[in-house]
Amino acid sequence: MRLKAVPQTVINGTTETLEITCRPPPVDEVVNLIVLLHLEKADETSAERLVSQRGFDTVLHVTDNRTSAEGQLQGEGGAFLSLKIISPVEEDTGIYQCRFVYLSLQTFEVKFVNKNISVAFAEPDEEVPASLPEISDECSCDDVWVEVKNLRDTLITENRELKQQLRSYDDSCRVSFSAQFGSRTGNKFFSNGIIRFDTAVSNKGNAYDITNGAFIAPCDGQYFFQLTLNTNQQGDSGYVDGVIEVNNTGKARTSVFTQDLSAHHEQATTGVVVTLKKNDAVQARIQTNSAGEIYGQVWSVFSGFYISP
Repeated sequence: MRLKAVPQTVINGTTETLEITCRPPPVDEVVNLIVLLHLEKADETSAERLVSQRGFDTVLHVTDNRTSAEGQLQGEGGAFLSLKIISPVEEDTGIYQCRFVYLSLQTFEVKFVNKNISVAFAEPDEEVPASLPEISDECSCDDVWVEVKNLRDTLITENRELKQQLRSYDDSCRVSFSAQFGSRTGNKFFSNGIIRFDTAVSNKGNAYDITNGAFIAPCDGQYFFQLTLNTNQQGDSGYVDGVIEVNNTGKARTSVFTQDLSAHHEQATTGVVVTLKKNDAVQARIQTNSAGEIYGQVWSVFSGFYISP
């Protein structure tokens, strides 16, 4: 993952803009699905959220009119998240952190990657150090060992902080599920009905109930859900929509439509990142004015998992 600050030293009253840009690795056989990009400003005790990229939405968490942001999780040029600050001041300098969350479909696990960069502050008459120091003809081994010790101490501190952060996560919150119909055919649909996928391919934490088709959030936090429906409109025209609902409120929708009366096999997928409270219910609902059935097994799948607090 690349994290870049331009410039890395803000000159008081001189620097016009400060831009922080985070670029995660591309989607490949390891990174299968990018879920979230997040930029924050951190210090020794806390972190201030600045901007997040969730799906197609760039969410700016600060109201400062000097600050703007843009980003994307997919598209030409790959995923990125950029924060621009006009007329930066000393309070805008310090440590910036990019958090990258992705899904590995090989292990069906959510992975987290963090990277930090430091932005310095200087007065106009101060000497700004170059990015790389000049190498003299003579090398002091004492200086080298001091640098090595400092690097070791930094790694020890960061490792300790990371372990503390991991311990703070409640393992009972780390739930995930993937459900489908056990039968490929015979899954008739009717308008405004909850889709009760009756077979759990995986159900870590048992948060999904196959008897009523509901996922119950065990903790407050951010979650990702995806719904894929393969429907067969059996000689009937009209629309077939699949809706991901939180407490009976639609959050994402698939839609297929046909005008003629021949049989149609159509497939559509939707996904969404939502913020849930403990005991919030998430279900998949079908809305249609047509007649037919949902193809089961691997053709139609409802999945979800916990991302972060």
